[in-house]
Amino acid sequence: MAFDIRNRRHAEGLLAAVIFARSTSFLLVKHCLTAFGVFNLLAVRFSIAALLLILIFRRRLAGLSLKTLGRGAVLGLVFFAVMAGETIALSKTSSSTTALVESSAIMLVPFLVWLFFRRRPTKANVAAAIVAFTGVAFTIGQTGHFVLTSGILWCLGTAVVYALSVIVTDRLSKQDDPITLGVIQVAVMALGSVICAFIFEHPTLSASPGIYGNVLYLAVVCSVFGFAIQPYAQSGTTPERASLFLSITPASATVLGVVFLHETLTSLGAVGVALILSSFFLANRPLRLLK
Repeated sequence: MAFDIRNRRHAEGLLAAVIFARSTSFLLVKHCLTAFGVFNLLAVRFSIAALLLILIFRRRLAGLSLKTLGRGAVLGLVFFAVMAGETIALSKTSSSTTALVESSAIMLVPFLVWLFFRRRPTKANVAAAIVAFTGVAFTIGQTGHFVLTSGILWCLGTAVVYALSVIVTDRLSKQDDPITLGVIQVAVMALGSVICAFIFEHPTLSASPGIYGNVLYLAVVCSVFGFAIQPYAQSGTTPERASLFLSITPASATVLGVVFLHETLTSLGAVGVALILSSFFLANRPLRLLK
């Protein structure tokens, strides 16, 4: 890269691009699930991504140490749990709802950092968390009835694991070569997906060219770039600030879902979207503006 990843502004710009790339996956995953099972889709997607990454970064993988392999494997297992939960949620509810509820990870990260590392969240982060939580509540209840469906529960569970993944990535990406960690991470995600596909499903490679076009986009843009580069980008910022970029996901996923999948967003849901997005800006404002 031409810039120093230690420069926070550049690191966070790259992280924003990574999160945006991944946010476009919600729409395509919904389409691909018409041809593949949850783990089958993940297996095809991440196997392609892993092969590409190994080819691109094969020199970095030479002389791989056990410590690096172990750290990359931990990242891979955590993000495999995130992707499995997210994809199952997408099979049960809309892409916009999944993205919005999953973004509640924004409010969890500062408090998990406090719990694990005794680093108290700022008042701005607390205020942002309250606003984000309110937005999620509005989103869940946008039909006028606060119903915790199985899809919503999968989203909430995924949000907790997603928040943990931000913290784990922060810790491990600063202890090793983040690019190498990203390659191992995606390879482990592929392996976990293949194993689960054979255990829980009947794997197939039969699908239309249109489906495979979407799978290639998911593999190259959302996985090779979206997952493998995250440890590199996140190594230049803090987990609290990194979590705020998750608000990019519900904005783009909601717009894409409404435009292309004709998903419904009620006025109450729109308020929830506005609150979730405003939490990002709120956490970056000094206390005098919060007052």
